[in-house]
Amino acid sequence: MLNEEKSRSAGIHDPVCGMEIKDISKDERMEHNDKTYYFCTTLCRIQFEQNPEKYVKRDDSDEHKHHHHH
Repeated sequence: MLNEEKSRSAGIHDPVCGMEIKDISKDERMEHNDKTYYFCTTLCRIQFEQNPEKYVKRDDSDEHKHHHHH
């Protein structure tokens, strides 16, 4: 059962191209700021490595920083 959980992804997307990651056990991965990112191809991982902040910002939206008062 543990192996099944590891290989399935719950809505995980490649931060570079946005493609849904179907099987995290087979895809490229990289750690950045204590978070694991998954990639559909080596090319996407390399692009992320070269400029991680560009892609992390897309993943962590500003919604958490702004408080809307009505």
